Amino acid sequence: MPGIAEKERRARDLRSQVAELEPGLDGVIFEHIRTRRELVTIYSMADGEAIPVPEYMVRAVMTKTVNGEYMFTDNPAEAPEYRKGTVKCFLHADSAERATGVLSEIGLAGKVCPAGSLASVHSKRTHGERRHGREWAAYKEYRDNEKEAKAIARQEKQLEATLALAGKAAPEAPKGTCDTCGKDGFKNVGAHKRGAHNERA
Repeated sequence: MPGIAEKERRARDLRSQVAELEPGLDGVIFEHIRTRRELVTIYSMADGEAIPVPEYMVRAVMTKTVNGEYMFTDNPAEAPEYRKGTVKCFLHADSAERATGVLSEIGLAGKVCPAGSLASVHSKRTHGERRHGREWAAYKEYRDNEKEAKAIARQEKQLEATLALAGKAAPEAPKGTCDTCGKDGFKNVGAHKRGAHNERA
């Protein structure tokens, strides 16, 4: 950042240049208006990541602490060495979701995100929720439906196997024939006689 003397020298030079162009502007004063939105790079003490922060927020960010330790520093030598992650956003051009056709299936093939160095699967989830809210909700709904369909298919398969085993294990009950009407295939001929023929034992 330029010092006060350098700022004054620049202002002096500008005034003399403008005076040469228009001799009538002797009383013009140039003033630099700062928006305090210029980005300042700070470093995370957790993983060393360089984070651009607007100048007006630097004081608040630099005083944040976790367990009594400062979360950020302006000196990269104090922060740990930053290592980029390898997890890609689900909308990344080379993501597994795009390769398997999931994004095409849910109508998100046209959406692309450049984030390809997320730190973990957790970072991928939070990135998806915060940066791509609606798209993440559609993707999550698709995944939930897939899981539910697989669970139902698995349960049906188990039920079929259980019924097949039960059918083999249980011997078929002998069927009886009614001596009154001649119908056969009854498990309980006496119940048939009492109901159909009003016979009492």
